[in-house]
Amino acid sequence: MSEKTEQTIDKPVGAAPVIKKRRSMSIVWIVPLVAIVIGGWLAYRAITEKGPLITVSFKTANGLEAGKTKVKYKSVDVGVVEAIDIASDLTHVNLKIRMKKGATPFLTENTSFWVVRARVTASQVTGLNTLLGGAGIGVEPSQEGEPADSFIGREIAPIITSEMEGKRFSLHSPRLGSLNPGSPIYFRQVKVGQVVDFKLDEDGNDIDVNIFIDAPYEQFVRENTRFWIASGLDLQLTANGLRVNTESIVSLMIGGIAFSAVTDEPSP
Repeated sequence: MSEKTEQTIDKPVGAAPVIKKRRSMSIVWIVPLVAIVIGGWLAYRAITEKGPLITVSFKTANGLEAGKTKVKYKSVDVGVVEAIDIASDLTHVNLKIRMKKGATPFLTENTSFWVVRARVTASQVTGLNTLLGGAGIGVEPSQEGEPADSFIGREIAPIITSEMEGKRFSLHSPRLGSLNPGSPIYFRQVKVGQVVDFKLDEDGNDIDVNIFIDAPYEQFVRENTRFWIASGLDLQLTANGLRVNTESIVSLMIGGIAFSAVTDEPSP
């Protein structure tokens, strides 16, 4: 009996199986993780693609709306007004404008902004597209000068922009006549330019008139060129009857300037 008992005790016993449980991620957590990744990517793009924020001051915000008014250059949107606030001294309004990415090199102290509104004058009609869509803001970018993020806007669009080819000239006259910014300039009764602006000289005796001659007509302005105000009529009674000379009906109504070489015979 004892021998059988010892044999039973010495019999090897097999090892107990070890069961390992595999952990798998529940599909419930996949959806929010994907949403977080997509949201982070969109936030990164929004931050990296956001353009500079600038401030432009105007006397009034008439026709301008935050979130709607666009800044355009050559009829292309390059920015949008994000907010409009009244200055602390109540003398003007400040517009916070978000420009598009890449605009920073063109925002310098020589960059100018102005309000684009419908404007009808005797010589031209501009901004008619703003009658339905509201006023907009124009910009004349410049890479010359120091970088800037604060600007004083112009209330009226400039007559001459950098994209226009031609040349500026300065005239001195003892009287202004009926000239105004935008008044036409004629060469042989062909409109070749316009008056940009004018001001009294330092001693107040003469008037400095700045003009712009379109290309390629600026080549006809030389040292012996003579200019005269062409806002009147030249009446001559000849054997064939009454002869009337004028540059155009427009110059008769709003004034204008004509020029020629000294070898030409100018109209009075």
